[in-house]
Amino acid sequence: MIRFFYDLALFTLLVSFFPKLLIDFFFKNKYRKSLKKRLNPQIDKKGAKEVIWLHAVSMGETKALSTLVPHIRRSYPDAFIFVTIVTETGHEQAKKSISDADAIHYLPLDFSWVIRSFVKALQPRLLILVEGDYWLNLMSEVKKCGGRIVVVSGKLSEKSMKRYLLFRPLNRLLFSSVDHFYLQGESYLERFLNLGISPDKLTVTGNLKFDIPSTEPTSLEEFKKSLNILPQDRVITLGSTHDGEENLLLTALLPFLENDPYLKVLVVPRHPERFKKVKENIRHPQIIVVDQMGVLPKCYCLSFLAIVGGSFIRGVGGHDIFEPTKMGVPTLFGPYMDNQVDFDRELTQAGAALKVIPQDLGSAVEKLLNEPKLHLEMSKRGTSFAQKNLGVSLRTWDLLKASFSN
Repeated sequence: MIRFFYDLALFTLLVSFFPKLLIDFFFKNKYRKSLKKRLNPQIDKKGAKEVIWLHAVSMGETKALSTLVPHIRRSYPDAFIFVTIVTETGHEQAKKSISDADAIHYLPLDFSWVIRSFVKALQPRLLILVEGDYWLNLMSEVKKCGGRIVVVSGKLSEKSMKRYLLFRPLNRLLFSSVDHFYLQGESYLERFLNLGISPDKLTVTGNLKFDIPSTEPTSLEEFKKSLNILPQDRVITLGSTHDGEENLLLTALLPFLENDPYLKVLVVPRHPERFKKVKENIRHPQIIVVDQMGVLPKCYCLSFLAIVGGSFIRGVGGHDIFEPTKMGVPTLFGPYMDNQVDFDRELTQAGAALKVIPQDLGSAVEKLLNEPKLHLEMSKRGTSFAQKNLGVSLRTWDLLKASFSN
């Protein structure tokens, strides 16, 4: 009965968003590549008897997933490794970074009649959810066919926890399907315990993003030329910015640009559909809007300083601040980091990143521009933290494999 009402709610939600979806489809070129595949997915598992299915939402989770796949392939060389992604940007990333996968698909819409045939065709022995993207019909059908479900690099925001607590019957149905949760950190452990999940099903293994390889500096020369970055330039990258953040951050940076002709700012909006609008709104010879997907790591790698967006306005919850710090780039971020609790705490404690409110951003930037010792110290602390935390993907897989083999 719950699944019937879930289907109904999902259909109602789809109908309510239909006008926006039409606009996105026809005018913003979104979903054109993927819509048919989401509604009528076709699977050929090439006669494989054992299917291991990994699922991620978007680009960041896909990169995290990519660290796990080589370990799976080494342990199960004959398994059919099947990857599903929600977003088009994540799908493109998967095709680039997951060479060991046998097939990469979009996740179908979670209507029972769509997902049932999809899961039946796959018959997965194991479903691995990266960070936690919970779909009721998907998980129910996997359990029906005898598959196991685990969450790796699991996390749960305060906002999501409160939402799940409001819908306890759905919460119980969802989370009872999961055989084990391998979590990013202790703060998330507490939140899952608050949902009533047994401590026996919870293990802290760390964040898979610790094992994502850094961008090689040797691959940057052509990229720098394309952005007109000169050897003497110092670069500040505003990464993963959202609507309302560019103006806020650039207002704080403009005085420094006026006083230093060799200071450049790269603005990398989070969502590609905003590229054009942001580019039209920003007219300054020292500010470059990067309108390419998948190049944020390169931008960080050539930067003197990173400022990570999604954290200076409410409602987003922050983005990955580990990515620039592991490259030795001192990093600033804002006060709204509910989706990145462990990175917030660990990287500030390590001295690799600094949390600032918008009013203090200018003074923090000024310090890093004018105090080489502080800049060098933060840089060293970032790379040191990254080195100490390598190995999460292997540790997670070893624990998962041991329980999976039983």
